[in-house]
Amino acid sequence: MMLFFTFLQIILLFFMLFHDWIPIPPFNDVVALKEVNGNAYRLFGSFINGVTVLVPLLITLTYYHQSHLPLSAAINIVAFYFFLTIGTILSWWVPYFFGSSQKHKNAFRKFRNTHYFLPARADNVIPNTLHVILHLQGATVKCCVRDAIH
Repeated sequence: MMLFFTFLQIILLFFMLFHDWIPIPPFNDVVALKEVNGNAYRLFGSFINGVTVLVPLLITLTYYHQSHLPLSAAINIVAFYFFLTIGTILSWWVPYFFGSSQKHKNAFRKFRNTHYFLPARADNVIPNTLHVILHLQGATVKCCVRDAIH
């Protein structure tokens, strides 16, 4: 299970670092992101997202050859993914279900030319397919933490 847990975190790390840089039409719109945010902002975002996933991965790698993660390591990993999840929920899912400010909607217009499969809810922000996959991958990693502790 530790191998699978580590593999998921590595995939998540690469996803977090490069999804704003490598064009994967129709799932992202790198040109729109660059126009709206610029390279410096995207680089900063990739750094923050990368660190959020790199720290738990490094903790996992530290204890990789042990039969399980110590409780303190597991708590740290859970804490990182907990805050990542809170950010995801507040940025995408609360606005999708309950709406958000016009400023928030305008900020998310950069995703308007990407693929969606969820139905529109009024004029709310809609999580695009790429971010839904990212969110599901993060949820899968969090589920594996419990198994890595035992």
